Amino acid sequence: MIERLGTVREIYSKIFCNIQKGNIDLFLCGAASTKGNISYRDSLRKKLESSAYLSILYPEDMFMELLNRKKYDLLTLEKFLANNSDLIVIVCESPGSFTELGAFVNNNDTFEKVVVLLQSKFKNAKSFIRQGPVEYIRMKNKSNVIYFNNNIDEAAKKIEKYVRRRFWYLFRRSEKRLLKDLNLISGQYYFIILLLYFYPQLNVRVLVSDIRELYLMKYRSEDFEIIYSSAVKRLFKEGMIKKEDDAEGKNVYKLTDKGYNFANVLLSYIPLTNRTKIIDKIRMQVMYNQYY
Repeated sequence: MIERLGTVREIYSKIFCNIQKGNIDLFLCGAASTKGNISYRDSLRKKLESSAYLSILYPEDMFMELLNRKKYDLLTLEKFLANNSDLIVIVCESPGSFTELGAFVNNNDTFEKVVVLLQSKFKNAKSFIRQGPVEYIRMKNKSNVIYFNNNIDEAAKKIEKYVRRRFWYLFRRSEKRLLKDLNLISGQYYFIILLLYFYPQLNVRVLVSDIRELYLMKYRSEDFEIIYSSAVKRLFKEGMIKKEDDAEGKNVYKLTDKGYNFANVLLSYIPLTNRTKIIDKIRMQVMYNQYY
């Protein structure tokens, strides 16, 4: 066990902490689709998910299990997700999205991340939403209000253009842009992928224990459950990992083919001259831990 923890820490310090960030976490708010109507948010999600540099975050994807435990409420979890995002795009199309707009605009920690997507026909509307929070955002930064004419392709292109302009440094390899750490959903998302790349399979309880131990070296224990659970949900939702039973009937996590290919891409973003040597050394340590 001691040897394995040492290897896990080495994967963290030598691999994870040196990977260059290449994507933006975008928290997409709006209406949920119904049987008779597909919401703009859900239509927009399908378009934006094809962008290699965007990760679209939905609270429904990651928080439903936590909500079922009756330990958390959706407002607290959405605030947590907002703080874990680089950008909060709100499609103004429902009472729920109006509430989210008001909540995030009135929060100093999230205001700068808010981008409003509003139909062009409401551009000059005499409504509280348009003249209140939308106008407040426009006065601070007019580029953070995006208008569209019911055309999802048009809306997606405008958002992608905005993202490339705002996060221009992510598209230059010369710029240093380290991944987020284990105190955020995206950080644990990537770290789990890396662990399962070096370990062909990991007992679920062992995985949780190893990440928790690393996490507690720098961060508060109160947030670990939400971060870890959300990261795992996202990994399953995106088809990066799978759960199986090992020879002893215990639950283990493994990378899918998609996850393994993604891990190879992640490793290509390590700006180290001795990258191959470090990776091979860790692989040897993993093999030694498993058989000796």
